[in-house]
Amino acid sequence: MKIETVSRLHFGLIDMNGELGRIDGGIGLALNSPSITLNVNKSRNFCVNGPLSNRIKEGAKAVQKYLNGSPVSIEIEEAIPQHVGLGSGTQAAIAGGIAVSELNDAELSINTIAKITGRGGTSGIGTAAFEGGGFILDGGHSSEEKGNFLPSSNSPASPPPVTSRLDFPDWEIALILPKGEGAHGSKEVSIFDEFCPIPEKEVEKVARIILMKLLPSILEGDFNAFRDSTKKIQRWGFKRREISLQPTSERIIKNMEEKGYAAGMSSLGPTVYAIHPENVDTSNIDHRVYKTKPDNSGVKIFK
Repeated sequence: MKIETVSRLHFGLIDMNGELGRIDGGIGLALNSPSITLNVNKSRNFCVNGPLSNRIKEGAKAVQKYLNGSPVSIEIEEAIPQHVGLGSGTQAAIAGGIAVSELNDAELSINTIAKITGRGGTSGIGTAAFEGGGFILDGGHSSEEKGNFLPSSNSPASPPPVTSRLDFPDWEIALILPKGEGAHGSKEVSIFDEFCPIPEKEVEKVARIILMKLLPSILEGDFNAFRDSTKKIQRWGFKRREISLQPTSERIIKNMEEKGYAAGMSSLGPTVYAIHPENVDTSNIDHRVYKTKPDNSGVKIFK
């Protein structure tokens, strides 16, 4: 069996204030590359080889324990770069989990596997992107389920509901990866502690931009409105705080905006995305670059 995942851009968390009784909420986009590609076979013992093997094995073992099922052998052909804002942790954990589920004929849902493997406790973008691709808006968590501002890696909450999922236009996307990593582990927790809660007026502004400009621009294929929306989202709310921690990424975003692209930083970075309907010129950029496209279908499983 072969499994091919997506990666994802996380455009931003929406409500890190919580006065309405919900927190989190997010927007993001599935990408067809970079991806995680696994070759999976039945086995007497767990055997996982290749990049991201620890994350994938953890996910596989968690589901195997849940099912009391058989272990698997996994060869990792391709992996998403880790700690750069492209969602490698969620894709790896769920990919390992679904490998065990499929070879044990369990037919677990993606949401169930995400909960078993501890993903989706803050953002639902990675889980929903894995399942069906596209541009995703999730509805966050009720304060009854999740009372604190925490990253997914430290939150026991279930993946949040998807409130909107749209096919994204076939625009070109460049991923620009400066050196360094995004915050993770205890450093990520400290960022949430430092900046939350976000002022209510900023949250309201971001939510209005998303509802009344960003989502319609995707439905209508209006690149100029989409570009203006992403620019505004970078300057408010939790995303503005995230970008302030990555000065190199901030400079790249400004440069890409000046060239006419829709640009922003994914998650805690440092990856910068630049989007255009036809072409993103990265010839003079002195950083690692991926050229990619949106993915509107999600994980592919070949049996």
